[in-house]
Amino acid sequence: MSAVLARVSHAAGWSLLGVLVLLWPAAVAGTLADTELKFSLTIPYALLGDLAWQPRADEGPAEFVDGSCRRLRIESSRLELRDDKLYLVSRGEARLGVSLFGFCIKPINWHGDVDVLLEPYIDAEWQLRFRLGSTELRDAQGKPATLLNLIGGLIRPFINRRAELFGFDLGAPREQIAELLSKVVEPADQAELQSVLASLRLGRPRVDRRGVLVEAQLTLPEGFADGLLPPGQADAAGLAGTELTQLQLERLDAFIVAVVKLLGGEITDPVLRQQLLALLLESRYRLVDILTDYGPFEEEPVRSLFVSDWERLRKLLLAVDPGTITHARLLRYATFLNAGDTLLALDAALPQLALWISRDGLRTALHKLAPAGAEPSLDYGYAVDPALRELFGLPPEPPPVPPEELIEESDAIDCEETYDIDCEPPANEVPPTPGDEADMPDTPDNSALHLPFWARLLDLLVPTAEAATAVPDRVTELQRALGRRLPRRDDLTNYTAQIAELLQAIGQQELATRSLDEAHNSVFLNLLPATA
Repeated sequence: MSAVLARVSHAAGWSLLGVLVLLWPAAVAGTLADTELKFSLTIPYALLGDLAWQPRADEGPAEFVDGSCRRLRIESSRLELRDDKLYLVSRGEARLGVSLFGFCIKPINWHGDVDVLLEPYIDAEWQLRFRLGSTELRDAQGKPATLLNLIGGLIRPFINRRAELFGFDLGAPREQIAELLSKVVEPADQAELQSVLASLRLGRPRVDRRGVLVEAQLTLPEGFADGLLPPGQADAAGLAGTELTQLQLERLDAFIVAVVKLLGGEITDPVLRQQLLALLLESRYRLVDILTDYGPFEEEPVRSLFVSDWERLRKLLLAVDPGTITHARLLRYATFLNAGDTLLALDAALPQLALWISRDGLRTALHKLAPAGAEPSLDYGYAVDPALRELFGLPPEPPPVPPEELIEESDAIDCEETYDIDCEPPANEVPPTPGDEADMPDTPDNSALHLPFWARLLDLLVPTAEAATAVPDRVTELQRALGRRLPRRDDLTNYTAQIAELLQAIGQQELATRSLDEAHNSVFLNLLPATA
């Protein structure tokens, strides 16, 4: 049999079926004083691909030959889940007979699939391994070939050798928990921490649709949490209320931006890239909502945003087709999800530490996602990020416009320039003479020249009724008032009200010229501001 390198195997339609470690703690009684933290480890099937074998383009099938009467040829193999049992399904052909004086007497030939049941177990070194269970042969049409089970005896040693070489390390959760907790334990309490970590034990593995599940349990002794320190949050010292919320939001936004930039540079699927952009934008919309809402909140708003963003990231990464990425990258994605879930699990067990938003916690998770040698930053900034713009196909930020000559606001109020209907000219201003009225912008011939661009466009869509008399109607008055007016901050309420009144008046004029059903009038008036 020629030596071959095992490659990641995936069945049609399969994607990354689970998270390497999905941690949701459940407190159960160990003793009256201790707290037992239970969680599940889930190893996705895509990471078990080394059990299977797919030949490379420059490789042929795996062959085992022992004379002219014992020959086995394996073309490919894959993992398959059926009825909550995991099988290694291999496609191949075999020839088995009795060799006598150089002849093969009554050989049995077979071509089809062989299904070998895989039974997971964990060895003393925390390696996930598999024993071989029952073997079943099927012919090329998929029907059981029970009379050919002798050939199964020829195939099992070949598959067993591959199973013996396979092992998946489950020590990562212990290392990540140790890394996070070591930063919040006093130096004098490191021995107690080692005792806590030594209590981490694994149960019997089982299979389901997400992957191989392993139940784990960690014992937190009485008083352990009381001596823990806040994890590296010196920059948050003394902050509370809105200031603390803003700091947490900045950390979370920096984390999401770093993740989006890392994944955006690797994921080529256009649908997933759009989901990445949507995640970033919608997270920032919710961030603004939190900053502008002073509560009270039913739950901690920033943590709720983190959990929501994390769930969306998980779904996005689970949608990545493992056949389109390398095994190393697949392992990075699963380990990243593992680190984030570990963070949330520890936070649920030790909420007073706010581990989920600590720099150490976020940095630990982020470094699991980054390729070797990369150093993603968690620094928050207000500047435009050119890397993000390039990732999502946005044009470069235009260069800054040179500062124009400052226009100083005049102490005198020019009512003609502002077109404010409530404006009153200074007492010493000479009123215009009747002969000058032709030069003023209150006649139908030149009033449109002083309207803003959007108002002139509106006139093209909705003709403004000009008064037959010299007395302007309300629409004209409002258009003049809003013409070239730049509202000040303290005038925004009045300005907004005048805009709303103008749109309402224009809507009423439009309704008067059209035979619209009366039942639809209110709908039209409500939709008009949304389309203006």
